[in-house]
Amino acid sequence: HIIYEHKGISAQVFLDINLLKNSVINLISNAIKYSGENTMIQFNSILKDDELLIEIKDNGIGIPETDLHNLFEPFFRAHNTGSIPGTGLGLNIVKRYVSLMNGNVACESAQNIGTTITLKFPFTNN
Repeated sequence: HIIYEHKGISAQVFLDINLLKNSVINLISNAIKYSGENTMIQFNSILKDDELLIEIKDNGIGIPETDLHNLFEPFFRAHNTGSIPGTGLGLNIVKRYVSLMNGNVACESAQNIGTTITLKFPFTNN
């Protein structure tokens, strides 16, 4: 199950639709891949006064704390991924795409509890 919720103000935010779409698809795909069946994935957009936050939350396998600092490096995969297929390029690409849109990426995770990836984009609300 994927649940989408928007919170906050209403505003026009100008971002590259293809870069944003590919980033969100990658993050939701990861949430599904590392969470297994019958999982709940939250996809939130939050508009504040001067930033847009996009959050993808899952209750999957989580990422070991010792792996978090390398998470966005090319070809890096967390040590608990086992036989789950992947190249280690997806999060690196997401980080690059988000950077091209003047944003940044943050990750909070706890092993066996889940992961939250947050994309942050500054904007001016005219």
